[in-house]
This record gives sequence, C-alpha cells and structure tokens, in this order.
Amino acid sequence: GMDRPKGSKSASEMKREESRREIMKAALKVFFTKGYENTTTRDIIKETGILNGSLYNRFKSKDEILFGIVSDVIVTFLNGSEKLMIKEKDPFKALVMPMAVELYIASHNKNMADLIFHAHKSWDAIDSFVDMYRNWLKSVWMDYYHEHIDEQAFRLSLISVIGAVGNICGEYAHGYDGDYGSVLENLVKGTSMIIGVPMFEVKNTVAELRDYIEHGDLVIFDYKLSDLETLGESTSD
Repeated sequence: GMDRPKGSKSASEMKREESRREIMKAALKVFFTKGYENTTTRDIIKETGILNGSLYNRFKSKDEILFGIVSDVIVTFLNGSEKLMIKEKDPFKALVMPMAVELYIASHNKNMADLIFHAHKSWDAIDSFVDMYRNWLKSVWMDYYHEHIDEQAFRLSLISVIGAVGNICGEYAHGYDGDYGSVLENLVKGTSMIIGVPMFEVKNTVAELRDYIEHGDLVIFDYKLSDLETLGESTSD
C-alpha cells in the first residue's frame, strides 16, 4: 500500500488491534473463571462472540493469546511505573513493579496464578520478557545500563528473576497461601542481589510498591486490579 508517516495507523490496523484486545480481554475472563488448562479456544470464541476464523487470524493458539496478555501487562506496568520512577528517581522500583503486580494477582486467585505460571514456562515468552525489560531499562537508565555492559551476565540476571516470579506463581497455583507482603519482600531482596543494585530500604520499597499496587487503581484490560476478585462472578448473573 501507500507509505504512511511512521506512527500513524490505518483504520484497518486500528480495527485489528481493537479486535486483538477484545479477544485478550475475553480470554482473560475465561481463563480467570475456568483456569488455563480447562479453557479451550472454543470457550474464548464463545465469550467474544466472534467467528472462528477471525480468532485464528489474530492468534494461532491459546498460548499465543496468553503471551499477548502477559506481554501487554508487563509493558503497561513498565510504562506506568516509569512515571512513578521519574517522580521518585528510583528505576529499581519501576523494574520490580510488573513482577510485583504478577505476584499480587497470583496471590489473589489460583487460576490467575496458574495463568502467569504458564506464561513463564515457555522459553520464547521468557526471551521476549527479558528483551522488554532490557530495552526499557536501556531507555530509562542509560548510565546504569552501561556500567553493566556485560550483556550476557545481565540477561542471565533478568532470566533468574523472571523465572523466580513464574515459579512463585506456580506455588500459588498449587495451593500456597503465603502472605503477599513477605513474598514481595523476598522478591525485592533477591532482585537487588541478583541485579547488583544495593538495597538499603527494603521495607520502605515494599511498602511503596504495595501502596501503588493496592491503592493505585491499576487496570488490566479494563478490569481494575482491585476488582480481580469479582471478575469471575459477573458471568453468573
């Protein structure tokens, strides 16, 4: 087609993006209610009310929808926490934010914990998550990034932390009911150690992260984090 200026989207691209979003939003609701394993693409199609073909035009599989959801969440919270970081000049907190959100969701709902665990199991997904975090960090924290110029070591550090988050979500999915606060504290300590950023105010950092997550009216696909508990109930009226 004709070349459009970079950054402007055609109507068809916007429509495509909108339908991708609708599919992910519907899928999230079904995953939440039925669990990842028990959800079929047919369930998702039923929930969206779209035609079979248009689902497969947007996503090849259930895994791909899941990956789309989690990527979207990570990017949303990295961008959101960037504002927080600019306010507080604390890139570390912003980096931990999306993972803290994942753990928060997992600690509140077994099906969602299972969902995040699944998203962290595929190597392709982990590979992309690492790139997202790395590119984001590069763009907001250039000087720090260049001190850690050893790309490979840094990549391994990120993989360790992201893998740990996935596994803790797996624990929540399989019946663990440990306190979210202490899990988050361990994540903050562990991340600072692995990534090599000294942490002096662990308790403060955890309190600020919690405050932001629990009272910040954060939204995932039009669902408020604080409404996660009730997401599954709206299907039964």
